[in-house]
Amino acid sequence: MEQLIQLAPLLLVFPGIGVLFNGLVGRKFIENNRTTGEKWTGWFGTAMAVAAFFVAVGLFIALQAEPEEHIVYLFDWFDLPGVGENGFRVPWAMQIDTLSVTMMLVVTGVGSLIHMYAVGYMHGDEDFSRFFAYLNLFLFFMLILVSGSSYLVLFVGWEGVGLCSFLLIGFWWSKREQGAEGKPVGVLNSNAARKAFITNRVGDFFMVLAIILTFWAFGSVEFIPVFDHAIEIFEHSEEIMLFGNTYSIGAVLTVITLLFLGGAAGKSAQIPLYIWLPDAMAGPTPVSALIHAATMVTSGIYLIVRSNVLFEIARASGTTVLGGLTSNDIVALTGTTTALIAGLIAFTQFDIKKVLAYSTVSQLGFMIAAVGMGAYVAAMFHLVTHAFFKALLFLSAGSVIHGVEHGHHHVHEHGHHDQDHVGDSHAEFNPQDMRNMGGLRKMMPVTFWVYMIGTFALAGFFPFAGFWSKDEILAHANNNPGWVYTVVYYGLVLAAFCTAFYMGRQIKMVFFGKPRSDSAEHAVESSPTMTRPLVVLAFLTIIAGLLNLAHFTQTSYENAKAIENEIQLRLEHWLEHSVEAYHLAEEGIINLPKTPTVLQLDVALISTLLALAAIFLAAFVVYRNKPEKATDPDPLERTPIWWMAVLPINTIAMKGIVPAYNWLAYQAAYTLDWRFWHDWFHDRVIRDGFVAFANWLGRTFDLKAIDGGLVHGTARLVRGTANMFGQIQSGYVRNYALAVFLGVVAILTYFIFAYFN
Repeated sequence: MEQLIQLAPLLLVFPGIGVLFNGLVGRKFIENNRTTGEKWTGWFGTAMAVAAFFVAVGLFIALQAEPEEHIVYLFDWFDLPGVGENGFRVPWAMQIDTLSVTMMLVVTGVGSLIHMYAVGYMHGDEDFSRFFAYLNLFLFFMLILVSGSSYLVLFVGWEGVGLCSFLLIGFWWSKREQGAEGKPVGVLNSNAARKAFITNRVGDFFMVLAIILTFWAFGSVEFIPVFDHAIEIFEHSEEIMLFGNTYSIGAVLTVITLLFLGGAAGKSAQIPLYIWLPDAMAGPTPVSALIHAATMVTSGIYLIVRSNVLFEIARASGTTVLGGLTSNDIVALTGTTTALIAGLIAFTQFDIKKVLAYSTVSQLGFMIAAVGMGAYVAAMFHLVTHAFFKALLFLSAGSVIHGVEHGHHHVHEHGHHDQDHVGDSHAEFNPQDMRNMGGLRKMMPVTFWVYMIGTFALAGFFPFAGFWSKDEILAHANNNPGWVYTVVYYGLVLAAFCTAFYMGRQIKMVFFGKPRSDSAEHAVESSPTMTRPLVVLAFLTIIAGLLNLAHFTQTSYENAKAIENEIQLRLEHWLEHSVEAYHLAEEGIINLPKTPTVLQLDVALISTLLALAAIFLAAFVVYRNKPEKATDPDPLERTPIWWMAVLPINTIAMKGIVPAYNWLAYQAAYTLDWRFWHDWFHDRVIRDGFVAFANWLGRTFDLKAIDGGLVHGTARLVRGTANMFGQIQSGYVRNYALAVFLGVVAILTYFIFAYFN
């Protein structure tokens, strides 16, 4: 099995090859022949993703036999002996354990399906090969993030996926967002990319501070040494020397974990940094599914689960802030608040992808709340199931958009216009606006049924995956004491109700009723290249609840005489090898809140009834016969819920921060770079200075100094000297005799003078 572990670097090699192929020669293939070129570039990038998935499967098989962590060393990255007490050494190594392999399987498995889908979705795009280069690049960095053995290697992947997010959100950089009536009202997609870039830099600032403080506190940034050192200090009640003062480990870890929360809030879109994710829908739909629903946005959850030792020691230390809250409590309350607010905002959206975007923010809030409560496995369980059903929903939404766009082109080409349908002109039509849809279940049956499966999973209906993972989080909150757990439970229950309501609203507006536009009436089902991955994701969405199924195990004690039956959860049993907090709890070092190992019928019944009530309220009461036309107002527009559409946080960002950044970028580009650097420095200082210096050399230095002074002066000196010596060359013998006589006298005088002195 050790041989399989040593294959881990291939996880990075395969996506890297895909990046090089599509980045260097992919466009040439397409320019030579688009049909075969798209097949080569698209399917080659997909093959590299699939190859990485098989490597992850191999690692999973290897860990079945040896579930402890394995460190695969690649090379020394930093080795600075003069930094800190013991130097600063960071190897570039991969930590292969059950937690990292779980993330690898999700990233490469879902990523492979999305690559397949993208081959059909991006067909005909002029930058087809560039898109697949970016997708492979994202897999490369995401796998660095989840496989790194230190916070610094993790941070490389962390920044890399942020770069890919920026590139892919702004992939269609010249396209404008369209408003309710199809008129362009938004900013260029590149502005949405910049918004994501700015917001994530805020979170990354906290992340950098956390890594620096971790190094100064524990002398390392590698996971295993940091966690071991933290446990040792906590067990011996030692203090940490920082900046000339001593602090308790609880105080230091409270600061570090809160800084990690700031980093996670950026990547995983928690309040107040959630504002970038809805605008990220400007990117192509496969990007929304892969990066902004299933993988990159879960980085913050992975970071906190990976740092479980630090968070649990901070909790066990009893250190509190903000009037008695531990850092874990703040994490849980942040996630709960985000889940509820994002769920309410989703009520106000008409863009089919933005509804799902706010839904993603809400579900990430569930996961953050779970890790804050110490339910690390429940958070990972929901992360995995959410990756399946949210990728399914986003890709299905892309199929809907694709089908409606096809219908719109058909209407435009054949001139089929119905006077009852409005907002369907070629220049203004918005294929993502749900008010332009309706009745699509008849035209797109495959997309309809897989969308319904994703909706049932997201809403938490039995037996779909979301039922099991979401109820496990709710059960954890309901079965632990303390007012924080009570607030989290009721907040998440209300958020779950919101989830079912806005999904009921969406399926009613998209698939039921009569078509509200000619484009919807002429929509067609997507190609098998797009629908087959949807069917696979739908199947995974149905069965994924089995991942954490409870089962009976037999525990043998040391004397081999006593055997006890106990209930274990499959995923918990798998992940407990990597979640060190479980071992600390078994040893009595900390008290870790426990998630119930059996289904809590009261919790499941309440959440299911609320989901049914919300679906019924949305589909059969509020949106029963509305809207009938694309221009009809939303039934909720006159309710206080609609205020959530203009929350101050997003308003401040769009009217304050982003415009300020755009102004700064404009000044940097045009004032600093063009006017100062190009026009003044390059043209005036460098070009004009060079021309002036060349003119001086040619007209002054060369003509006057070289020609006039050096060349002509030398000539005059030689001529004058020659004339002077020419005067003594008279040709008379008496003159030469006189010269000889004077020479003899001069020599005799010298010798006489030298003799007497």
